[in-house]
Amino acid sequence: MGFIILAAGLFALICTVIKPSFYWESRKAKRMRKLMGDGITTVIYLVIGSAITVAGLLEIFGVINLK
Repeated sequence: MGFIILAAGLFALICTVIKPSFYWESRKAKRMRKLMGDGITTVIYLVIGSAITVAGLLEIFGVINLK
C-alpha cells in the first residue's frame, strides 16, 4: 500500500512541475487556477504531492499504518 501512495505522490509532484496538458488543463486544475492563479495553485499542488509522498514513505518504513 505504501508504494502505491508513494507513486501517487511522486506522480502529483512530477506533473505539477512539468505541467502536462492532461493534468494541468483538467477541469479541476483549470478551476483552481482561475480562482487563485497559476502560482498559488502550483504551491498547493506541490504541498499536496509532498504530503502524499511523505505518507507513502512513512507507510513503507512502518512509522504509520494506513490500512
